[in-house]
Amino acid sequence: MRLFPRSMFGQLLVVWILALLTAHGVAVFMMSWWRVDHTTIHPMSAHKIVSRTASAYQLVADDDNKDELLSRISLHDSVFQVGQSHAPLHWPIMDEKESDIAESLRGMLHLPVQWPVHVQLQQIPASQEVQDVRNWLERILGGRRAWRLDIEVALPDGQILMGSHWPTPMPAHWGQVLRFSLLVGMIPAILMALIFGRRIMSPLRMLTQAARRVSRGETVMLAPAVGPDGVREITQAFNDMQESLGRIVKGRTQMLAAIGHDLRTPLTSLRIRAEFVEDESLRVAMVRTLDEMRVMLEETLNFAKDDALQEPTQEVPLNQLVAEVVEEQRVLGRVLSFQSQLEEGFLYRCRPVHLKRALNNLVDNAARYGAVDVHLRAVGHRLQIEVLDQGPGIDPDQLKHVFEPFVRLDPSRSPSTGGAGLGLTIAHSCVRAHGGDIVLRNRDTAGLSAVIELPS
Repeated sequence: MRLFPRSMFGQLLVVWILALLTAHGVAVFMMSWWRVDHTTIHPMSAHKIVSRTASAYQLVADDDNKDELLSRISLHDSVFQVGQSHAPLHWPIMDEKESDIAESLRGMLHLPVQWPVHVQLQQIPASQEVQDVRNWLERILGGRRAWRLDIEVALPDGQILMGSHWPTPMPAHWGQVLRFSLLVGMIPAILMALIFGRRIMSPLRMLTQAARRVSRGETVMLAPAVGPDGVREITQAFNDMQESLGRIVKGRTQMLAAIGHDLRTPLTSLRIRAEFVEDESLRVAMVRTLDEMRVMLEETLNFAKDDALQEPTQEVPLNQLVAEVVEEQRVLGRVLSFQSQLEEGFLYRCRPVHLKRALNNLVDNAARYGAVDVHLRAVGHRLQIEVLDQGPGIDPDQLKHVFEPFVRLDPSRSPSTGGAGLGLTIAHSCVRAHGGDIVLRNRDTAGLSAVIELPS
């Protein structure tokens, strides 16, 4: 089972969501553990405590009912009370951090520098008797100890405002806030990924379909894509590539056709002159050689002609196409069987004349060795036409050469009676023009297996 999608759109959506989750995670971590020296109180928490203490001071400074007011404004992480403390002269000496907090409180209340303010920050064990308001991340990374900040400031009437605070950069309901933030943040992120993903993927899907059609011999010119610059550049490069390939193929086929046409006249002339040679053995040898050259020339011209015609693609019943090739061979007296695993009426987009020619060349080559079995089936996302013969097979060293032009698997056959060795070359070219391939392999029992693989 794949946890990461294969499609570009799916990967874009997953990366977008992971980036959002990572951003929230980093924010939580930084808010929980960004401290002045990475060991004490968070500056945001310190500012919150100072502001809350200043508000409590201003509220009860001139009020006689101090205890009731402080009980109402006390929270689970900040508890205020009024009492008599030991004399300010006997307060413990504050360190630099504690002195900074005391100065911040004096500045916020506009108190003189000599006004008694004492701050003590200490780490205490977290237990049931001690309030621990840290979030789950701080408890996991901070261990069994929590920080407590005690602030004592003298009131105008001589009493002492005492507050015990448990610093934490996040309020108690931070978990609900985080879940809400994730939900609100992910919905627009997903919508944006859907919109921009479709905008990017739509021209790429069109390009994929066009490439498949080109592999089957069609000419497809895509309109300029609407989207990012990269997609438009790919589309333009695809059109330029098609034009370039078209010029190359057209030039090659025209050259072959011209050479073959120009050679016909001298070959005919030589054939006529050979008939006047008095030496019979020499005349027969010359005529045989000229006939071989004529067959090679005709097959080469037919090959070039088929490329030049550029037969249009169309949807045809594939079962019927293969059955027609089998029936044509049966008319010639060959023994063939045909089995198909495709449903009746299955339509396949191809160049039918080219595909029939490729299959007919394979079947004709196999039928010279006896009965032939033809199988048509679908394997995954590809179609397979398998031709099985009863021949001697092919030397494994020669398998890689069988598709080369003018290579004959049976050297005893002369071009004048059996071909010039272009049959498999033409079949291979026709199948390649459909985006497929031909695979030849020797069977374990006897004979050869020729498999035409086509994209479905």
